[in-house]
Amino acid sequence: MSSLARPAWLALATFALALAGLAFARWLGAVALHGPVLYGEGAVAHAAVLAREAAEYAPAVAPAFVAANYTPLYFHLAGLGDPFVAGRALSIGCTLLVALAIAWRARAAGPIVALAFGAGWLALAPVATWGPALKPDLLALALTAAAVLLVDVRARRREELAGLAGAVMALAFFAKPTAALPALALGAWLLLARRPGSAAWYATAGIVAGALGVMLTPGGLPALRRHVLEHNALPWSAEQAALLGALALIVVGVPLLLAAVLRAVGGPAGAYVVGALGIVVLGGREGATINYLLDLSAASMLALAGFAPGLAARSAVPALLAAQLVAGLALLDPLGMVPGREGTGAWGRAERVAAARALPGGYVLAEDSGLLVEQGREPTIDDLFLWSRLAERGVVDREPLLAVIRAGSFVRIVSEVDLAALGSAPAFERQRWPAWLAAAVLERYTLDSREGGLHIYRPR
Repeated sequence: MSSLARPAWLALATFALALAGLAFARWLGAVALHGPVLYGEGAVAHAAVLAREAAEYAPAVAPAFVAANYTPLYFHLAGLGDPFVAGRALSIGCTLLVALAIAWRARAAGPIVALAFGAGWLALAPVATWGPALKPDLLALALTAAAVLLVDVRARRREELAGLAGAVMALAFFAKPTAALPALALGAWLLLARRPGSAAWYATAGIVAGALGVMLTPGGLPALRRHVLEHNALPWSAEQAALLGALALIVVGVPLLLAAVLRAVGGPAGAYVVGALGIVVLGGREGATINYLLDLSAASMLALAGFAPGLAARSAVPALLAAQLVAGLALLDPLGMVPGREGTGAWGRAERVAAARALPGGYVLAEDSGLLVEQGREPTIDDLFLWSRLAERGVVDREPLLAVIRAGSFVRIVSEVDLAALGSAPAFERQRWPAWLAAAVLERYTLDSREGGLHIYRPR
């Protein structure tokens, strides 16, 4: 390592470790909050509670709506305890495991460079934001990274290890469906690398594990088709995919471009990069957010880490990686330092949880159902965004819910935006509260109070 490179790598490791430490402290705060911090966590927590009775995919009687729009593995693991504790702890643990995998892959370059890679990935904006998420993303990410490393091992019994990787990728798919793309990319690489024995073991183990997963899924294939396919069949646009791609270049583009320029995108890690790019393309789906960049961040850092010994003597590389972290801080504020920042990737205000606990007993329609689930209350609609988008397309019947609203049967309706000023609200709020739904609420309900960033409506 040159006289200039060593201090550059040390500075990057120190900077990244400081950011990762701040992010980790914030993650622990999310666990202590015992409530939702990201939109959509309520639906996952609700499914985790239902999974204790193998009922996450059970048909709901209208107007009730259970999203459960992921494959079931994470639901059952998070449901082993309080989802807002067990589920977060699982996600945090998986996030740290991916960071360790990246650092381990860079170990040949020395401890400073390995630490810079591992902590640098933790400090990337999408990871710092989603690391503790009560979502299946990080479980799927850790399993995918493990499969990549298993395929990459150069050992005598690498065919059997490829079989283990296939089973692990099946588990990743049963955590989150988008893991199918990296799984297919890894299988294709095994064939192109002329490793037919490994490819056969990989495919066979993956198919067997997948079949067992379907057999163990409550409701089997019909339930998976309804919740994982039909509930996720939302409009896709090239414009949104392009915007997500542009965001990817800003917040995770440096390791990706470095890996490409240095030709570090070969091997299993390179196959993972290809699969991760496919996930970014899927991010053109309505409602997608920065979690669609998590795989790309992990894949590009794993690929680059494999070439860490050759990078250790280059002082420009740590400077570029540090600039990447600064860009993510400025654009997405992953550490929550900018008051009032709104967006689908931003954490909600902690005060919401205390405000929701003061709601009267009875049924409540809440934009963020996690505020109800953390109290042990049953949400009528556990994912208002998904219900609204499906209702717009006629996939679910909107009338039963509108009838309950018109009857004034909810003791309170809780929004995170003033429904009377919906036209000036962010686009994601207008997707959760389409005009016809907001109009029905305002016709029968009046604004009672504003507390903790919540707009609480009571019947007239």
